[in-house]
Amino acid sequence: MKELKGNLVQDRDEQELSKLMVAAQRGDSLSYSRLLNRVRDILTKYIRNSFRRIRIHGDEAVEDVLQEVLLAIHQKRETYNPEQFFLPWMYAIARYKAIDYLRRSKVSLRSTVSLDDEMENVEALMSLESDNHLDTEALISQLPEKQKEVLQLVKIEGLSMEEAAKKTGYSVSDVKVTVHRAIKSLQEKVKEAPRENR
Repeated sequence: MKELKGNLVQDRDEQELSKLMVAAQRGDSLSYSRLLNRVRDILTKYIRNSFRRIRIHGDEAVEDVLQEVLLAIHQKRETYNPEQFFLPWMYAIARYKAIDYLRRSKVSLRSTVSLDDEMENVEALMSLESDNHLDTEALISQLPEKQKEVLQLVKIEGLSMEEAAKKTGYSVSDVKVTVHRAIKSLQEKVKEAPRENR
């Protein structure tokens, strides 16, 4: 029931944000203001969770990245294609800005997993849930045992790759590959699912 509720919220978010962006592209300043406020609400949580997974804490870093993302959305708003989903476009911008910020800040990651890989996995999981309206928990339960175990540690418990490796006894590179394969498998399952289930 919780997953269904989450999917309904994401569906409403996608519809609302897409409409607001299209109206903003047509010059509606009120819609644009509402869009930026909604994006701020969604991305504050996303950026904070993404940073937490790689053991970066602090509201200042989150706010810095958020401002960069909002500026990028402002600068790129005319490039948004109304025929495409808004949320994946927004998350892609957020991912790149977060990576740029961390590289510029020369943040020392206490993990052997690359920042690109970690952020890519975080974004893929968020995007997977945003792009479709399937029960992702049910899809995860269909994965091979190892993929299911590792993905649940990363997705549900919010562990970093290194933490998941310690908990499972697998190497960090093995966890990274397993998460990558699990996400790829889930994306394939989403493609195969009937449209009426989305």
